[in-house]
Amino acid sequence: MKKIYITGVSGTGKTTIAHELEKRGYLVVSIDEVSGLCSWTHQETGEKHGGKDTPLTKEFVDAHDWIVDIEHLNKLLDKDVEVAFVLGMAGNQNEFLPSFDKILLLECNPETFSARIDARTDNDFGKDPQIKAQILNRYKTYGEEMRSRGAIVVNTDRPIDAVVKDVIAQANA
Repeated sequence: MKKIYITGVSGTGKTTIAHELEKRGYLVVSIDEVSGLCSWTHQETGEKHGGKDTPLTKEFVDAHDWIVDIEHLNKLLDKDVEVAFVLGMAGNQNEFLPSFDKILLLECNPETFSARIDARTDNDFGKDPQIKAQILNRYKTYGEEMRSRGAIVVNTDRPIDAVVKDVIAQANA
């Protein structure tokens, strides 16, 4: 199985792309959407504080990381398929990135991801102005970090069909 990790800051299109890939019959794991796969974990104590519905403040986000249960992720990927896509951004992703064949980095204009965050109804992450400022600051360094790990950039300032075609082409290249 070829495993593709698709990442990007909040609002770059991970969830939308995940839904589109699922419609096309691919095995997709959206780490934010699978119950029990991730939890907010205190950086100092390791104590878990719930999933994506946890009320988030700047202080909470500063003290916690969004952590993937890697064993759970591996079980979800234990399928007989040609290609599997995992989409997300996690505090411990450096621990599992080596098991992926490719990393795709979703990028768009900050105005685009900011507008997407404001418009979405399935997730409140980033709606708080202080957290949105953190996302913007992280955007500036995250792309460099992922490109240094070999990530292939996918521009999501385009219609979703064009983006998904590009993602599939990159996975099959």
